[in-house]
Amino acid sequence: MPPTEFIQGLCSFIQNSPTPFHAVKTSEEILAANGFKQLHEEDCWTPLQPGSYYVTRNKSSLIAFHLTHSPHPHQVLRMAGAHTDSPCLKIKPNPTSKTHSYVQFGIEVYGGALLNPWFDRDLSLAGKVSWKTERGGLATDIIDFKRPIATIPSLAIHLDREANTKRAINKQTDITPIFLLDH
Repeated sequence: MPPTEFIQGLCSFIQNSPTPFHAVKTSEEILAANGFKQLHEEDCWTPLQPGSYYVTRNKSSLIAFHLTHSPHPHQVLRMAGAHTDSPCLKIKPNPTSKTHSYVQFGIEVYGGALLNPWFDRDLSLAGKVSWKTERGGLATDIIDFKRPIATIPSLAIHLDREANTKRAINKQTDITPIFLLDH
């Protein structure tokens, strides 16, 4: 595969995978298109014939592997590992709060995030949502707004003279996206 084709594929994967749930879904599509067969955790996998397989858990984890007929025991199984999660902002249950005339999301910082880059940029919303069905069951799906809906504003420099030198960010109070102005 030429490098430009690989890079375009990687950029497409990243664009289509804003969350671990989307990364797993995109990976499943790629694996299925390349002949991998899906296995389910609750099924018995023995005996497995040589071939390419994958299994998912909670729509956020995926394992893919290839079994061969090789007579050498160390060449029978090929598997690679990675993780799909990364530092992000996760919306809390019952997340909305109103302060003055704006509505904010309550969030938790997940992972070892650099916090300064989250300020003063357009933010979208993507992830896994769950809801109660009309019959009382639980349904889940993944969403991706694919457009800006919120921002985390910085305080103007004349209101925070030490913003560039001594600013300490409080994850609970400073990293709260504004998504609606309510006049």
